Amino acid sequence: MTTPPKAQPRVNVTDVAKAAGVSVATVSRSFNLPHHVRDDVREKVLQIASKMGYTPNSAAKALRLRKTNVIGAIIPTLDHSIYATMINAFQDKMAEYGYVVYVLSCGFDAGAIYDKVKLLVERGAEALLVVGDIADAELTRYLQEYRMPVVCTYSYFNDKPFPFIGFDNYASTHQLVEYLLGLGHRNMAMLTGPMKGNDRQHARRQAFLDTLQASTQSCSHTLYESADGYTIEFGERTLRRILLEAPGTTAIICNSDVIAFGVLSACKKLGIDVPRQMSVVGFDNLEFAEYLDPPLTTLAIPASEMGLRSAEALIANLRNGTEIKPVLLGTQLMIRQSSHSI
Repeated sequence: MTTPPKAQPRVNVTDVAKAAGVSVATVSRSFNLPHHVRDDVREKVLQIASKMGYTPNSAAKALRLRKTNVIGAIIPTLDHSIYATMINAFQDKMAEYGYVVYVLSCGFDAGAIYDKVKLLVERGAEALLVVGDIADAELTRYLQEYRMPVVCTYSYFNDKPFPFIGFDNYASTHQLVEYLLGLGHRNMAMLTGPMKGNDRQHARRQAFLDTLQASTQSCSHTLYESADGYTIEFGERTLRRILLEAPGTTAIICNSDVIAFGVLSACKKLGIDVPRQMSVVGFDNLEFAEYLDPPLTTLAIPASEMGLRSAEALIANLRNGTEIKPVLLGTQLMIRQSSHSI
């Protein structure tokens, strides 16, 4: 009786990945989601797989090819209503087209979001919305290799790997400082949020310094950074520091209306007349800003429009392959009673 030849072990996806020097996920995407893999990488994987006699399981392929209709959103925090305003507009538009948005908060350091973004991608996110610049080079490579549709928002740059639909933090802050200079203020303080990995705060601080330096008048300034986010307590505490460390200050720029709320509160407690003794301006134009005492001069940012326009761009890309293009949105200076000439 003739012994039948021994069956050759079946080549699996791990074997192909090892031979091609790529991850198992890249092999799987080369077959199932080819538009998410660079052309040269996909061609190499397919050639090696063909030589090795690898064929992906058709049932598993069909399962993997099912659309998840999941969109990922990375925001700094859920604590502040300005992000909720943007996300609500984004979610509402995505929901009209059957998409579900998974929201993860990752803090203000854009260099520390890799793990959470990867988690969203591995959970089937078809596209991503990210607040601010993607500062992690490794994450940028990962998303580019995966060919993930990405929109960055709350900032605007035209020379970055991913398109921005947002506003120019530098130009907006320049407008605020010019407004205060026009009122005669020459001694100013700026209260910022966390600076590490936060392109929005870096742009605002730089605009503050550059605009004062370019002034034809002699100006002085102080800078105060919050390590714990944008809080009323930081505003209150820092106003007291300003009175001790820079008593000649006549105008304070708060990089959040929440911080400005704390500054106004401390002024009231200490008997400082706003705006005759101290002008205070904010950033965001939150709903409560016009109801403060005095009503807060602030910069209105297009939070809802950013969410809506970002959703529209991602939907067009996912449904029609439309290229996502950068969009620069405007801001508006809301002049109220918390600022005054000196």
